[in-house]
Amino acid sequence: MISNEKLFAVAVAYYLNGRRQKEIADEYGVSHVQVGKYLKLAHDRGIVEININPPYVTKDEQKRYSLLFKEIYGLPELVLVPGANSEKHMYSFLVEGASEYLLRSFPKSQTNVGFGLGRTMNEISSYKVRTTDRRNSWRYYPVLNYNLICNRTLDDKLDYFDYRNITENFIRFWGGQTDRNFMELVRQEINQESPTFDVTEYWNSLDIIIGGIGVPFSREPNVRKAMFGEKITGELRGKDITGDYLNYFFDTEGNVYEPIMHGRQMMPWNKIQAVKHKIAIAAGYQKVASIIGLLKCQTVDTLITDVSTARNILEYAK
Repeated sequence: MISNEKLFAVAVAYYLNGRRQKEIADEYGVSHVQVGKYLKLAHDRGIVEININPPYVTKDEQKRYSLLFKEIYGLPELVLVPGANSEKHMYSFLVEGASEYLLRSFPKSQTNVGFGLGRTMNEISSYKVRTTDRRNSWRYYPVLNYNLICNRTLDDKLDYFDYRNITENFIRFWGGQTDRNFMELVRQEINQESPTFDVTEYWNSLDIIIGGIGVPFSREPNVRKAMFGEKITGELRGKDITGDYLNYFFDTEGNVYEPIMHGRQMMPWNKIQAVKHKIAIAAGYQKVASIIGLLKCQTVDTLITDVSTARNILEYAK
């Protein structure tokens, strides 16, 4: 009798690692026909399940989920993108869907855009906007984490958290520019110099603010420590933190914590709340609790996620 362990190994080699049946057959000393039988047997025993995800979201799905999220969480707007089994395809759908939403929802005329850091924003900033849709009048304002921009211990993730890289990507792929006075304020912040401008006027001028949603501390402890420092990480570890949005932390009940990083926080939470359009973007099973925590904060106006994540969030809420 063929063991489940062997069927699992063959299935992983074929479906996840992309190896050909002949290669697998040579490794196990059987024919490629036998490998085909192993894969069928893996299906029969429930080791392998195939899900077919449509590359679109139906109008009924969008309407039904939007109504449920508004009823349960008070969310004004939900934007759904197609679900996917692999992380690579999930991010592809999420980035494309979020980018197209921004392009159709906000004008080409001057728009002040605040944005957070992280993988999601890095990939959205690299989305190649068609020439006819470029936002040449947009201005970009990175919402910074002071501890992070002065920290160089995240070399493998540096592009995700480098405000200069993401800003340059937006200008290159979306069009637009930065505000020189604001970027000078950032330089002064990094160098701990006395500011020569009042940063408040920039936060008051934002039309949109966009950010990804971070996962709980327990999932990436070293990254969190590098981002927020030992003291802050220690303070928050006992508060059931489920995620972060634009450098602010929240727990499963939507309580927001505002740690002071070096006594300098680039954008106060009340200024974030005052922005007219606050957009959060996240998908994936590991983000379900984090998304729910942020929704309970009653802060964001728009959530962009995929159908699978939205379904898991509603299941969680039951």
